[in-house]
Amino acid sequence: MNRRDTSNNDVNDNSVEQNEIEKEENETLTSKSDDIIELSTKEHHIQKYGIDPAETPTFISYNAYRRIIGYAMRYGNKDLPQKSWREVYGILIGSIKDNKEVIIKDAIPVMVGDRAYVEYKSKHYVDTAQFNTAVYERSIQDNKEEFFVGWWHTHPGIGFIFSPRDIETQLFYQGVNPFAIALVFDHTEIASSTYYLGIAGIRLKNPDRGMFATYSNTIELKFELSKEKMVKNAEKEVKNIFKNMKNVLKEVKYIDDILRRRYLAQLQRNFGLIMVLKKEIKLTDDEKEAEEDDYYLYEWDPDIDKKIYRIPKFREKIEKEFKKCEESLIKIKKTNQLKDFEQKKDKFKKKIKVMLAKPNEWHKKLMNEFTKRIEIISPLFDYLDTDERKIIEHFEERSSEYKKILDDLNSRSEFNI
Repeated sequence: MNRRDTSNNDVNDNSVEQNEIEKEENETLTSKSDDIIELSTKEHHIQKYGIDPAETPTFISYNAYRRIIGYAMRYGNKDLPQKSWREVYGILIGSIKDNKEVIIKDAIPVMVGDRAYVEYKSKHYVDTAQFNTAVYERSIQDNKEEFFVGWWHTHPGIGFIFSPRDIETQLFYQGVNPFAIALVFDHTEIASSTYYLGIAGIRLKNPDRGMFATYSNTIELKFELSKEKMVKNAEKEVKNIFKNMKNVLKEVKYIDDILRRRYLAQLQRNFGLIMVLKKEIKLTDDEKEAEEDDYYLYEWDPDIDKKIYRIPKFREKIEKEFKKCEESLIKIKKTNQLKDFEQKKDKFKKKIKVMLAKPNEWHKKLMNEFTKRIEIISPLFDYLDTDERKIIEHFEERSSEYKKILDDLNSRSEFNI
C-alpha cells in the first residue's frame, strides 16, 4: 500500500517535472520559431534525400545556357541603351540525378517583360501547362525522366537578387519540387570572377516562411563545357542572333500579317472547309475586304471550345454534291450497268475536282510561301518566345486542319464505292 503510494507520488512528480520541461521547450520554440522551422525543414529534407535540396548543386548544359543568353541578349546587351533593357523569363527542363544534383538540359524562352519585372499573362499559363504536358508525354515516349526543374529570368544590370515577385514565383516552383532552381542571368556580369558566366543559381533557404523567406544566390553551378568554350561558343551564337534576328522577326510578322490574316483568311472565306462560328459569311474576291473582316482569323483563345460552330457554305455545298453523286452511283451500281456506272463516275469526278481545283491551288501556294519563311526562321527558332512561336504554331495548326479536310475530299472525289 505504501509502496503503491510512493510509486504514484513518483509518477506525479515526474509528470509535473515533464510538463515544466515541455513548457520551457515550447517557450524556446516560440522565441526561436524561425530558426527551428528552418532547421526542422532542413533536417526533414536531409533525412529524406540525404542532402539539403536548397543547397543541391546544379549542372547546366551548353544547350540550356545558349538559349538563356541568346534570348536574354535580344533585350539586354552592351550595344543597347540601358534605358531600353528589359527582363525576360523562361522555364528550365531537366531531371534530378540521385537526389544529389539538378541537371538542366534545356531552357525555354517564354516572354519578355518591362525594365524591372515580367508580367505573366493567362495565355502564358496556358502555354506553360501545354508545354509541361508535352514534356511529360515525350519523357514517357523516350523513357526519360524530364520535367520542369525550375525557371530562369534576367536582371540586366541589376545583379543576382530576388524581388518579392521573384520570391513568389520561386515559392511556386520550390513548393512543388524542393530541388527547383532559379537561374538569374545578368549580361553585365559575364566577366565576373564571382558569378561564373554571368549566371547565378538561387533557392529559398526557408520556403516555409512564404513571402518572408530568405534566399541563397551562391548555389554551386557546374557547366557542360569549360568557361572558355562556353563563352566562345555562346559569343558566336549571339553574333548570329544579332545579325539575323531582325530578318527572322520580319518573317514571323509576314506569317502573321500576310499568310494568316490575308491569304489563309481569304482561302477559308471563299473555300471554307474548317468549322466556323455561327455567323453569316459572304464570298468575296476582294482581299482588302477579307483582311478587314477578322472573323475568319484563328485567334489563340483557351475558351474557344465553348463556342458554337457550323459548316461553312463552301463545304456544305460540296458535301451536298458528294451526297447527290454517291447516291446516284450506288443506284446505278445496283442495276449492274457497269458502263453507265463508269461514265457517271468519271463525270462526277471531273465535277468535284473542278470544285476543288482552286482550294488545292491556293493551299499549295500558301504552304510554299510558308516553307520559304520557315527556312529563314528555323536556325533561330530556339530564341523565339511563346508569343512568337505561337504565331507559327497557330498557322501550322490551322493550315494543317484545312489540308486534312481537303485531302479527305480529294480522296473521296475518286468515288471508290
